[in-house]
Amino acid sequence: MNTIYGLNQVKFASEVIGWIDEQGLQPAGTAPTQVDVYAAQVKDGPVATITSNPGKKAFTCNLIDLSTESLVNTIGGTKDAKGNWEPPEKWEKTGVMDISCDSGETIRFYNAKVTGNDFANGINSQGVLALALNIELLKDADGKRLKIFAKGIDPDTGNPVVPAE
Repeated sequence: MNTIYGLNQVKFASEVIGWIDEQGLQPAGTAPTQVDVYAAQVKDGPVATITSNPGKKAFTCNLIDLSTESLVNTIGGTKDAKGNWEPPEKWEKTGVMDISCDSGETIRFYNAKVTGNDFANGINSQGVLALALNIELLKDADGKRLKIFAKGIDPDTGNPVVPAE
């Protein structure tokens, strides 16, 4: 049996983004919608089923590392000379995202659209402020959405990772 588990690292647009809360990435897509087509001549069920909406592949997560670098790398904006972050008008960026799992696999989203939904968790003594993220898996120019790379395979080259000497 092969199981994929544990969030080790998230890389987005070639940059490692900060910590994600303990819930990790949660599925947030939608199932395809289908419409049954009935004919007057056929009394025992539909004669065809048409997919009217293909559904959406997506995940959500809470980014708890709200360092300026992590915010800029994840949803954009600017960092000034004093380390302050100013958010962009639209809280979203698109790029390649790699999810490195504790089990050894890497899941690549070829064209991830990351949107900052809003802040989450509040500012209090029982948790930390987070940025709620929505990650939509769009197709890239080659029509690819995602690929799960086996343990030890580099997603950039498709070859086994050579151990550092």
